[in-house]
Amino acid sequence: SLTEVDGTILFLIRRDKKKLLVVAVMESGDKPNIAKFEGEESIRQGYVVKICPLSSENAASLREICPFTNPHPVGNKTSFGLGDRLGNATPGHIRAVKKFEVVPFFAQQSIREMSRTGRTPQQVMDDATWAVFQEHYTGIFGADADHLKTEDDIRKCFEAGFTMFTIDPSDHINNLADRLSAEQLEETFDRLFGNNEEKKDLINMYLNRKFPLEIDFSEEEIKREACKYLPAIRHVVKMYGYLGKKEEFDFEVSIDETDLPTSPEDHLFIITQLVNNGVKITGLAPRFTGEFQKAIDYIGDMKKFAEELEKHVAISKQFGNYKISIHSGSDKFAAYPIMSRHTEGMFHVKTAGTSYLEAVKVIAKHDPSLYRQLHQHALETFELNRKTYHLTTNLANVPKARELNRAKAVEGLTENDDWRQVIHVAYGALLQKFGKRMIGVLSENLEDYYQTVAQHIRLHLDGFGLKRLYN
Repeated sequence: SLTEVDGTILFLIRRDKKKLLVVAVMESGDKPNIAKFEGEESIRQGYVVKICPLSSENAASLREICPFTNPHPVGNKTSFGLGDRLGNATPGHIRAVKKFEVVPFFAQQSIREMSRTGRTPQQVMDDATWAVFQEHYTGIFGADADHLKTEDDIRKCFEAGFTMFTIDPSDHINNLADRLSAEQLEETFDRLFGNNEEKKDLINMYLNRKFPLEIDFSEEEIKREACKYLPAIRHVVKMYGYLGKKEEFDFEVSIDETDLPTSPEDHLFIITQLVNNGVKITGLAPRFTGEFQKAIDYIGDMKKFAEELEKHVAISKQFGNYKISIHSGSDKFAAYPIMSRHTEGMFHVKTAGTSYLEAVKVIAKHDPSLYRQLHQHALETFELNRKTYHLTTNLANVPKARELNRAKAVEGLTENDDWRQVIHVAYGALLQKFGKRMIGVLSENLEDYYQTVAQHIRLHLDGFGLKRLYN
């Protein structure tokens, strides 16, 4: 991490298993940079030396002095999100992605994940800052505030320095719209507008028009699309308007957490409404056919998935050339070649839980006793943990904690899909009860941890066929 900026030397050290920042300048030289950091100051061999904690204040000073530690908007470049639920996996992510031609997102966390891990947007950003500095990663990277639902969510993440804002309007989507009776449809549609002119304008925007992929809409189909998505679109427009007062940023819309797959007609209706309201997006996350469940490979008809993806890409090219975003993208190895081929690099993938699972593997390897306690607690809290996720987990395939040894635990966390899902969704419960002990084991085995995470992420990047810069 050794870095020199205008006569100021900065590097990280470990003391009593704790990382600290060292800032040093010659005693006879100017000292404006060292004054920006908080810490214990002393004179050593002609240098003013300050030993500093990895605090939020010092992270902010580091971003000011070392510009390479700041995230940036990345636009439509091929990108890969690397959520870090424990706040210590990013060095492993960096060691993986630096070998590939891809723009990484090192700070990536949803509000839901932050709530469960007890972290703030600022902590997520600061942890990424220290990791980027530690590994001296000087390439461009982004910071994704994921699945935001309120203006307050946006405000907190913007103030923390995030550069990408993923809006989740799922609370405003009417999943029952396709099943409304004719009478219910008319009543619901009417309530969406203040007057008849607004209704006519919307219908005339789509009726008797030919769109890409030879899509056309009947009046009934227009009304069903509006009933399903118009409140959600208005919510997105409102969120974008709040951000529009800010500087340049990446903006993604996530509609993947719905009951049914996103049809080409749905996608087209959503993007045309967004464009009509002046919203410029860099990515859209549809709900695809099949299953993108946590921690396991894609489940479903690969041919149908490819056909759907091709249509979504065609619409994106027509209406802004934005990226197709794949959420719950961890470990979907069977689908990666299809995603890469059909998007031609215009994709963004989000992963998070897979790095956390690699951390748990390292814990199982080095402290089997602690892992058995994690395993037991994950089973005990599974029904609560699974509530916000769609899973098809069969608990009969997951052994009891007392049956486990080191080798069986590591193998199970790698090969057993049901086992992986139980541990995956338990991250909040496990960190709340065992977080300090988990972090302690990882801190004692950092190099193994970093290399384990890096190796697993490289499998993902190779799965997409991304160009390797070196081996």
